Amino acid sequence: MKKLLVMGLAAMGLALTACNSDETVEVAKGNAIGFKTFVNNSTRAANDVTTDNLDAFKVWGLMNKGDQTGTPFVAKEVTKANGAWSYAPPVYWEKGYAYSFVALAPNDAYTFTAPTAINNWGSLTFENGTGETDLIYATHKQATVTGDGCPAPVNLTFNHMLSRVRFQFENGMLDGSELTVSNVKINDACTSGTATLAEQLAGLTWAPGQGTGALEFGGAAKMEKDAKEATAHKYMIPATKAYKLSFTVTRVHHGVTDVYNHNNVILKQLTFEPGKSYQLTAKFTAENINPDEELCPITFTATVNPWESVDDQSFNVKPTIIN
Repeated sequence: MKKLLVMGLAAMGLALTACNSDETVEVAKGNAIGFKTFVNNSTRAANDVTTDNLDAFKVWGLMNKGDQTGTPFVAKEVTKANGAWSYAPPVYWEKGYAYSFVALAPNDAYTFTAPTAINNWGSLTFENGTGETDLIYATHKQATVTGDGCPAPVNLTFNHMLSRVRFQFENGMLDGSELTVSNVKINDACTSGTATLAEQLAGLTWAPGQGTGALEFGGAAKMEKDAKEATAHKYMIPATKAYKLSFTVTRVHHGVTDVYNHNNVILKQLTFEPGKSYQLTAKFTAENINPDEELCPITFTATVNPWESVDDQSFNVKPTIIN
């Protein structure tokens, strides 16, 4: 009977204690609208967008006074050069208007439906592909401009919209086996979704699409006894689902090599949330490394045969004279 690995779940919220290096703002002369950015982050993966490596985003902005609503920013690209953010041509604050802004990155990784009313945030559709795009967004509300000096630059704190996932494996074999894990895949990951944006990340919602496909995480490096190794991170459409996992374990032991293919391992139902990083953990033991059956330890019993008694053998005590 097939035995499933027991998977543990460690959710590390990207409550994101990134460095305090807010980007320097390029403030155009006069009353032009300027931007500064910060990306919420924690432990970094290879493709993560961070405050340091974010170099471009697109911004949509609305301005409102009474029954007038304008669109000063429509997919306007803002770029960073030498630590300063800029765009062209400049857009200027107008006294008596309130403003709201929404920004997205990476550019052109999504299809955005912009809001038409101030303090609304729009929605987007997104194709996840190979799970290597870290989709981020930011919002900002500006109260009615009074005209008493120039307002501060628009402060955009970007949040990660997807879930970040990886697998960690532990070698719990007691016989000195070396283990390597390869071809780790979630076979039914959501391939697309529609996100309805909100002012705060907690209010953002995802509606996963109907399509599913394999999302490949690669493998985990060779593990000695008690060692732990992890796959690469991948980004996933946030969803609640019992995913199907597959992977291969190569075991080198006692001068031989055995390979175990784990197919369609059913994970317990998981809820992946936007902006959170998850590590799914499993420990290999003799009970679960072979998906078809437990490995039976070689054991020994021992007995000692008793002496076999034979008939008494008489001997002559008189010395024998040898000529």
